[in-house]
Amino acid sequence: MSHFHVPRRPVRALLLGLAVLAAPALAHTAHHPVPVPNPGAAPLALKATQARVVSVPPTITETSMFVTLANAGTTPVVLTGVRSPLAAHAMLMQTVTDARGVTGMTATPTLTVPARRTLTLSAAGPHVMLMGLKRALKPGETVPVILSDRAGRTLTVRATVWKP
Repeated sequence: MSHFHVPRRPVRALLLGLAVLAAPALAHTAHHPVPVPNPGAAPLALKATQARVVSVPPTITETSMFVTLANAGTTPVVLTGVRSPLAAHAMLMQTVTDARGVTGMTATPTLTVPARRTLTLSAAGPHVMLMGLKRALKPGETVPVILSDRAGRTLTVRATVWKP
């Protein structure tokens, strides 16, 4: 597992900047298989709200997606993959603080949305990194991001590009 460390600071912008800057290094060291979509499988039983992709300057080719995922079902939903037609690749990520107070990001093979609960993807916790953007994203446009589980079930999240 690869790590990127920075001294802990309570500044949300710092974490967001780290998410964007750390992605290229992580992209080369963290490889998780992306499940193959199963067209016959039922869609993931999740509801996505407040989905947004962080606007970055045209010279930056990595960004983060944040969203709140609600699971009304009686079993947890375990996300194992992510992709977007606007990015060369994408990763599930986790922002963590260790016992020494050092905050960093790491790729994670799964994110779990508990049964009858929500999971909020944000700069300070789990989130999605979109890497190798195929073009500049414009504030206000919608970016499709496809989340998947081990069975190949998918949920397409339509995230609005947002300038913090």
